[in-house]
Amino acid sequence: MGKDLAQNATERVKKIVERIQETTAMTAYQLTIVQDSQPNIFDSKFGGVPYWDLTSAYPVDANGEKMMLLAQINFTAAELEDERLPQEGMLQFFISADDDCYGIDWDESDSQKNFRVIYHEAINSSVTEEDVLDLDIPVATDKSDYSEFTPVFKEARVEITKKTVWLGTEVCHFDKIFAQTVKEVLGEDIKDQNYYKYLDEAERDYLYNVLSNAGHWLLGYPYFTQGDPREYREDTCYDTLLFQMDSDAIGREDYVLWGDCGVANFFINKEALKNKDFSKVMYTWDCC
Repeated sequence: MGKDLAQNATERVKKIVERIQETTAMTAYQLTIVQDSQPNIFDSKFGGVPYWDLTSAYPVDANGEKMMLLAQINFTAAELEDERLPQEGMLQFFISADDDCYGIDWDESDSQKNFRVIYHEAINSSVTEEDVLDLDIPVATDKSDYSEFTPVFKEARVEITKKTVWLGTEVCHFDKIFAQTVKEVLGEDIKDQNYYKYLDEAERDYLYNVLSNAGHWLLGYPYFTQGDPREYREDTCYDTLLFQMDSDAIGREDYVLWGDCGVANFFINKEALKNKDFSKVMYTWDCC
């Protein structure tokens, strides 16, 4: 956040933001692309050749075609020591290799027909990249035959860093929390006013930037370019952000690009995550 934003911010918005930080603080894990890395099949990474347990059937889409890896997280190597997450094994996200919407079903966003979330409880270190390639699988990079069907332009290893995050403005219940916070810290009942109407432009910019959750994350709070799609669902079971993958460029080189600089989110129920049950996951992405 730039110095000008902080200097132009009023005391009231600073108090509001501080209270939101106090009441919504959560531990999450930021994923940072390692530029020009050459990951192997066991690394936490975006795109490329996945790890695969050769004793299991490789995932296929609704047309029976093999899927390509979007991302994978090696929990054994990460050693996150977070009771909400697996402590060992590999979590993977696959999408169809023949779908220009990157495997999403806009009407049934938790129907894993053209995307798949798979968890391996144990990792067989004897598996080689050649073993996996022998399965004749599509590979997600911009240089492959499937480049138009993947948001991953370049395979890259990711580093995982523990961070504290706060509720951002895009989450569907933010306005409710904002109104409660204004009443607590300023004693003012703003009724049906949302943050955008209540704050002036400089205040909005400050609040948005301090609380922003853009980027790649495990857990935490989601970021959207169009709004939280869970607001329009009758069920509320998808209460936990499992994985967020944002558009990302380093210098002039695109690594990930969702449409026109969009972002993808995978949601799960907290109890399902605790039980390592990834059969019900809500997948959505949007762009500007």
